Amino acid sequence: MTQNIFKHWALLGYLVLVWGFAFALIAVALESFHPLFIVWCRLWMGALVVYCVWRWRQQRWSLGREWWPRLTLLSLTGNIIPFSLIAWAEQSVPSAEVGILMALMPIATLLLAHWLLDHEPLTWRRFAGVVVGFAGVGLLVGDDLLSAGASGQWPGQVAALLATISYAFNGVYAKRLPAQEPVALSVGTLVIGSILLAVPALWAQAAGPGFDATAGATSVLIVLGVMATGVATWCYFVVVTERGPGFLSTINYLIPAVAFTAGTFFLAEPWGWEHLVALAMILLGVGLIQVRQAR
Repeated sequence: MTQNIFKHWALLGYLVLVWGFAFALIAVALESFHPLFIVWCRLWMGALVVYCVWRWRQQRWSLGREWWPRLTLLSLTGNIIPFSLIAWAEQSVPSAEVGILMALMPIATLLLAHWLLDHEPLTWRRFAGVVVGFAGVGLLVGDDLLSAGASGQWPGQVAALLATISYAFNGVYAKRLPAQEPVALSVGTLVIGSILLAVPALWAQAAGPGFDATAGATSVLIVLGVMATGVATWCYFVVVTERGPGFLSTINYLIPAVAFTAGTFFLAEPWGWEHLVALAMILLGVGLIQVRQAR
């Protein structure tokens, strides 16, 4: 029992670090790669890793043809759309700020679940969490909007917020589906995503930056695909199936903090007091929403 607890905390720590640092890694990869090409490489590398795990566990494919439209929607809302929006956003918005904005995902999930699922009531405490969380977002985004977009960051900020909505829809939609082997679901979504994005990604890279990438950017891209997508996806499903989503919800507090630290410390991105206050407000809102779920 103690060994399993240690394993789960170790996997959770890995997810926090690799997903938190992913925002900074994307910023580095953008120096040589188009956003769509980054996303495509993450998907096919991740698919290869998870497929190897699936074969190693000697599992059989249990999803019928009726699952392909579902897997396609899961791939679009959980991989292609949010990955692309985040990478595009980081062309104009510091990775640390994008990481903070992504902390809004549990709040967006609550709102969508309240409208789409019968068992997710919007209590006064949860409503307060929504208000506090959006106030934190307003602190980050509002200044640029009020100044008529003087910094040019507001489109990227909006893209990051749309990514949280896409992730939220993905999570809510997944709850409505019949239970299936999670590794098989992961293999299916990653493979479909890599197929759908192959031609647009290769065309965008050829028409834009080209294929003469630096060694550093290439190394970062491999880390994003193998470690932050493939291995992380397997770790995620191990934790969520063995300990449940309540235990996993801890990462909603830690990933934004790691992303902010990675961007400001390792990439020397600019930051101000409003970033710290906004991060605290969003995490407070998430805490108000999730306090009952963690019990």
